[in-house]
Amino acid sequence: MKSLVFGIVLILLIGTAGFFYRNVAERGGVPEQVACTADAKMCPDGSSVGRTAPSCEFAACAFPNVEVSDAGVALVVPSGYENASEPARPLLVRLLKPSASESVSHTITVSQYPIPEGQTGDEVILAHTRYQPADMDAEDFSRFETTIINGKTYRSTVIERFEALVQSAYYLVRENDVFVFSVTEHDVTDWMNPELVVEELPEHQALLSLLSTLQTVP
Repeated sequence: MKSLVFGIVLILLIGTAGFFYRNVAERGGVPEQVACTADAKMCPDGSSVGRTAPSCEFAACAFPNVEVSDAGVALVVPSGYENASEPARPLLVRLLKPSASESVSHTITVSQYPIPEGQTGDEVILAHTRYQPADMDAEDFSRFETTIINGKTYRSTVIERFEALVQSAYYLVRENDVFVFSVTEHDVTDWMNPELVVEELPEHQALLSLLSTLQTVP
């Protein structure tokens, strides 16, 4: 008799547990196992990342990679620079490196400007180029050069050479926007030398290194 009662109680307990488990599962209390595909995304520095549950989106590439997903741009931060970005369009990326004097920092920035309807990328470039220290508008491309880096075509110009400071900018035109990559270098002792090759300055070389790793998505 006791065995019969025990069996009935056990059956009731199992049934009750099964009912509650099904109820919880239907309400989402039991997490569903997610299997992500095994494909990988290549980061600008050559490393790769996979997808992660539960959304199966690609994991973020680790520093020195920097990604701005909604702008469709990723790059490798040059050696010695730190990411000091506080995104506020048009600014996307702001990188800093202490200068020799340590009172100021070398700066690399990446900005994004939309191409308004009815305008061209060239018009956007000229509209966002002002030569310093005189604050002069760029009226044409007479002070620009064309450079191809890793298959991408840039227009470049020296924005400023004044009191040991040299600033240069590279412009990349896409279908709907223009990227501006700018480097400001300090402690340039021979900044007045007419034979100075700006492209050979150390921080200018750092910007070129960054551009060689650039990934863009339309």
